[in-house]
Amino acid sequence: MAWDRELSYDVSPRVQAAFEARLDESLGPRDPSLLLQVVRELDLPPDSRAVDVGCGVGTYAVRLAMHFGLRVLGIDPVQRHLDAARAARRDLVPDIASRLSFERAAATDVPVPDSSVDLVWCRDVMTHVERPDQAYAEFARVLRPGGHVVAYQPVVTDLLAPEDAERLLEVRGVVPSSADPGVLDAAIADSGLEVVETFDLASEWAEWSQEQDGVAGRALLRLARLLREPDRYRSELGDAAYDAMLGASRWEVHRMTGGLADRVDVLRKPWPRG
Repeated sequence: MAWDRELSYDVSPRVQAAFEARLDESLGPRDPSLLLQVVRELDLPPDSRAVDVGCGVGTYAVRLAMHFGLRVLGIDPVQRHLDAARAARRDLVPDIASRLSFERAAATDVPVPDSSVDLVWCRDVMTHVERPDQAYAEFARVLRPGGHVVAYQPVVTDLLAPEDAERLLEVRGVVPSSADPGVLDAAIADSGLEVVETFDLASEWAEWSQEQDGVAGRALLRLARLLREPDRYRSELGDAAYDAMLGASRWEVHRMTGGLADRVDVLRKPWPRG
């Protein structure tokens, strides 16, 4: 159909207003509490053993112990993260604090015996791991038969241009191959772990964050300012800080616009046959 300029100018305002009103209605995006809900549905008995891979300052290790009564070993390769986690543990009530321990270790070398863990929790870590195949193989080693992995990671989509991906991932400390969903799928398959469920969240968490407190909107505004006057911010805060903030702002914008998609994998170690 040929474009009719007069009809377009007549219809556009009415359609635009209705469409904008419709788009202002939430689609009910799922939020990060989905991960804890997944653990809740596993119905693990109290005192079950869990490993929080890449535990950071221990935020989720504490939640796993507090909400589900799990005994949690948090591992992280960064010593200052562990120092902060141990300091925070001292402020907890004894029953929770006694369920938590923290060690320096990596996803590819979890310091527990074979078949000794009921849950591996891995939140926003795998894309920083050089060899996800080795990490998932290690998860399979430490899990008891019937034990589960709950893993969250952002992955690159076809909407992220290759030149944008290279620059963005480098600044964010992400291994490009580990942000490839195909690489992750292959690593999981090679590990022998069974896929119970995969949640392809696309932009849902980013939408939820925007609806709660405008995270993506602020990131877009910051990105515009960083790009418009880079010399101002480089001179005030330094090149390293500028590059880090530029990467963080781009990351949030791409999460909202689909260049990055969030996914959650729920995996299980199968029981031996026979």
